Formats: sequence, structure tokens, C-alpha cells
Amino acid sequence: MAEHHEKKLSRAVSQVDLAAALTSLPKEQDHTVRYTQHELLSLRPKDEKINGVRTEVVEIGSPPPEGVMTPPNFAAPAPPPPTPASPGTPSNLNEGVLKEKPNGLAPPVVEGEQKKKKKKKSSGKNRKAGATGFEEFYADAPITPDEYEEEEDLYDSARPFADRIQTCIQRYRARRNLDSERANILTKYLMLGGVDSSAKMFTGGLDKETLENSTAAEIAAIQATDFVQTGTKSAKFYDGSENWVVDFEGVAKGFFSYRIPCMFSIDYEKEIKLYSHVIRNFLNYVLHHVVCPEYTEDVIAARKICDLAEKELWAIRQLQSKLPGEFNIAASTLHGGRYKQYQLSAQAWSVDDPDSPDWVSPMGGLSDMEAERIFKTAVAFAGDDELFFKTMAPDIHIAKTTRKFYEVAEIDRPDLTTRAQYASVKNSKGETGYIKPLGVVRFKTWEGPGIETEDYTDDEDIVTETQVDGAVMESFWLEDEILELFFIGLKVELDVHELNTGIKFFDTVLGLYCSFHSYLQNEKMTSWKEPAPNTRPPPTEDDPDVEERAMEAEAEREMEEDENYFGGK
Repeated sequence: MAEHHEKKLSRAVSQVDLAAALTSLPKEQDHTVRYTQHELLSLRPKDEKINGVRTEVVEIGSPPPEGVMTPPNFAAPAPPPPTPASPGTPSNLNEGVLKEKPNGLAPPVVEGEQKKKKKKKSSGKNRKAGATGFEEFYADAPITPDEYEEEEDLYDSARPFADRIQTCIQRYRARRNLDSERANILTKYLMLGGVDSSAKMFTGGLDKETLENSTAAEIAAIQATDFVQTGTKSAKFYDGSENWVVDFEGVAKGFFSYRIPCMFSIDYEKEIKLYSHVIRNFLNYVLHHVVCPEYTEDVIAARKICDLAEKELWAIRQLQSKLPGEFNIAASTLHGGRYKQYQLSAQAWSVDDPDSPDWVSPMGGLSDMEAERIFKTAVAFAGDDELFFKTMAPDIHIAKTTRKFYEVAEIDRPDLTTRAQYASVKNSKGETGYIKPLGVVRFKTWEGPGIETEDYTDDEDIVTETQVDGAVMESFWLEDEILELFFIGLKVELDVHELNTGIKFFDTVLGLYCSFHSYLQNEKMTSWKEPAPNTRPPPTEDDPDVEERAMEAEAEREMEEDENYFGGK
């Protein structure tokens, strides 16, 4: 009990650090309410025994009476925490600020003793990069009066369009932070439109005198790499003749429908968005600076093509991995199509018997049992009774194979009832939900992409129908997950097989094209080189090998030049 009361006293005293409080308060605030000696002594009874030794409580600060000692072997209590500032504490932070010491006291810190913290120098690693002009919500700043006066002269409608668009392209490159990828996209787009954006040889850098004596506009003109001018040496660039027309929308169609799939990757959606964003950004610049007001509607139409290209190119990329669909694969497997050949030539990895329901061709084909189940289920649900009985006949074969060009005219997706019917059909393992519901796509004929097709041998016996008849439409069965990606206007090139029962299917997709597909004449000039006269003498009866010797001599000369060049280095 004595030890308990002693600890209680120690806690009470710890709550009020009198020595620190008296030190921190100025003398003129003696009227502040504090604990009195009587109040402290009333916290415990007098004349108690602690560990068998009688003790007395004396006044704090007075000399202890004789015979009064602290209890032997009594552990001293922990030092009390710093006393919080009382209501009378001065507002100046340098006066009365307490700093904790090991003995529990907190003397005031003298003004000026606190050390000033040094500011850290910025290393520059976390510094934000400047705007590139291609941020998601980037917008050009409003044109200042000085810029307006300057551009009013640069883009005056009295100037030829070729001069205005050349100035626009050069200033656009100077005001955008184009990385290598964006610069390549823009260059391919401009070159398709007849702008000479080819790499310039032996340009080098600008000397110090030129940089000091030239304005920013003059320096940008010197460093320009895009030109629209007459008298060009190459026929694939604008030459000022009547063979060239201004068509922003047409160039955008040709760029996104043909050049992008041929020259760039469309494996990821972010890549497609990057292509459209670069061209849209340039077209917005043309509109913002009123470069060619006479073609405003054409520029807006080209900008809409950028938006449409994002959706259609990504849908085409997904269709490439889903077509021709399980129904077409099943029909091809059963009736001698392309997938039947894969099935016969493939070696099963896990099951040696191709008739087993577990056998799957490594080329993506189906076993005969699974193919028959998918094919006959489709005929039963989507066909009529007459077609179903024809399908049950043993002699079903491909009667005709034709290469055709189609354009999607109508899409008829299955309803909930039809989906439930397909979902209730069991596969070869007795499991339901594995037969995918079918819908109908209706094609109308299309004249084709205008691209020369590869040569075929006589043995392939492929007939190409190019006759266009918009009134005649042909229907095909396709899975709903494929029809979900189809869109009106999608253009396809297919090898179509027709069975002797009248059912049509395709197992080879030769091409998928955007609804705005355009193959520009400019594409034919991409690899064009101006012909040069041949200085080598032609072969004759007396010397039939003269041309071969000339070519060998030229090759040896080039090798010597290379050896001298690298040897000199």
C-alpha cells in the first residue's frame, strides 16, 4: 500500500513540473492559478510506512528535518514529460520555448540559437518536361495581335495554296516537339499528299554567325525539310501541274485505309490512336491558324476520318484473329475445304486417332465429330426443313469456289431465344454451352480494293468475280461474337465455297478493309525512281558477255571505294 501511494504522488508531481513552469513564466504573471502546497499534500495521507520505514511529507523547497531519509532501495520514478505551455505563455516563439533534457527540465532557448535549415539545391531530375503539343487536352494558345498580323500576310488568300501550306507545315514542325515516332507518321502522311519530306543530304548545322544574325522565323525556314514547290525532280511529289488536286479528305482516307495497315503496326489499340492523334493534331493546327479557309469543309471531313479510323482499324485487327469462325471451319473440315487439308496433314500431339473427339488439329481445325455437330446444329436452327434434309444426305461436296469482294450491308444478330437454343446443345463430351449462336451477315458486291492481286497457277482454279450488282445480296452464317465486331460498310475479300445443297461458306479471308477504303494513285509512285540512261554497251553476237563484265567491273569498283573509305578512317 505504501508503495502504491508513493507512485500516486509521483504521478501527481509529474503532471505539474513546477521548476520548469516557474522558469517559463515571467514574474509579472504570478497571479496565474497554480497548485498550492496544501493541495499537493492532500493527495496522500501523512505519516505512512513505505517498506517498513515511516516517512513524512515536508514542504517542497525547505530543508529536510533531521532523521528524514528517502526509502532505501527505492527506484526513482521516470522523469516527467515537459510541461505544456500555460495560457500566459508569450506569443514570441523564441521566448519560453522548452527543449527536453535528460533530467526532465526544459530551459528556454535563447533567441538566435536555433540553426537555420539549409535549402537543398534542385538536382533537376524531377523537373517536368516541356509540353510536346500532343497532350490529351492540349490546345494552342490564342493568337496574339502581332502573330495575327504576321499570319495574315503569310496565309493571305492571294498567295498560292502551295506556298501557304508549305509555310504551315514548316511552322507546325517548329512548334511541336515531335519524337521520332510521331515525326515518321507525319512524314509518311505528308509524302502521300505530294509534299517533299524526304531526308536532305549534307545539310549540317548552322554556324554561329547565321544563328546570331537571323530571326527565329528565318532559322526555321533554313532548317525546313518539307517543301511544296514546282519544278521538283521527282514525279511522286507535287509539281504544280493539273494532275494534282487539293483533297484533304481523300489523302486521309488513303493514309488510314491502306498506308497505315501496310507500313505500321495495328496490333494494339494505343498504336492506332497515336496515328490518328498525330494527323488530327496537324489538321487542327490548319484550322486554328486559318491557313486555307477555302478548304475548311474538306479539312473538317478529313478530321472525321481520323475519328472513324480509330474504331474501324481496331475492329479489323480483332476480326483478323476471329475469322473465319467455327461454323466456316466446320464446313471446311467436313466438305474438303482448306481446313480439311490441314487436318489430314497435321500430326496430333496428344491423341493419334483423328476420329477421337479429343483430337484437335494444331492448325486450328476441328475433329470430324465436333465439326459435324457444329455444322448440323447450325442447319437445324438457322435453316428450313428442306435444307436440313439435304444436309443429311451422304454426298455433300463443294460445287464452286469463287474469289469475291463484298461490302457489309446488313447485320442480323441472334436474339435471346436463339442464343438459349444453341446454349442447350451438348458437345461431344456431353457439355452444354459450347456451341456458339449464329447470326446472319448480308453482303453486297464491291468492285474491289483496286490493288493488283498475286498471280495464281492454273491448278488453283480460282475465279474472280468483279461484276458489281448492288441489288443482289448474299447471306452467310457467322457467330455472334464475330458479328459484334462487324460494321456497316466493312469491305472483305473472300474465297467463297458453295455446296451442292446451296449453303455458302468461306474459309480464307484475303483482306479486310475500312468502310472508307481508298487506294490513291500516289501509292503507285512510292518507289518510283526517275529512269537514267544505261551507259553500258549492249551484248552482241561477237561479245555476248559484255554486260556481265561491265557489271562485275562496277561491283569491283564499289568494293575498292568502300575499302579506301573505311581504310582511311
